[in-house]
Amino acid sequence: MDEKDQDGIPLLTKDEAIAEVRRWQEVEKVDPGRIFAASRETTIRYKDLIQHLEQETPDGKLLLFAISRGRFMKKSRDQGMQALLQIIDRPPEPEKPPAS
Repeated sequence: MDEKDQDGIPLLTKDEAIAEVRRWQEVEKVDPGRIFAASRETTIRYKDLIQHLEQETPDGKLLLFAISRGRFMKKSRDQGMQALLQIIDRPPEPEKPPAS
């Protein structure tokens, strides 16, 4: 993950992106026929992702960006949620008696 896009988001390597897609298929049991992305003339299904990434097609390069961005956003969201939970779980400060 050495390269970064214009927004400073680290780009995954081709192998990391393929591993992420395999995890979706094996662990999360994503339907292979489900549409991952669609534009006017192109529809890419989950079952086609690895092929596009391996062959480094123009669509594969866009998919690499999309997968990288999605992973980064998920990681950021998870970190934010953890920080929020730490604030919520922190017990309130004990009240100090008023100074006389």
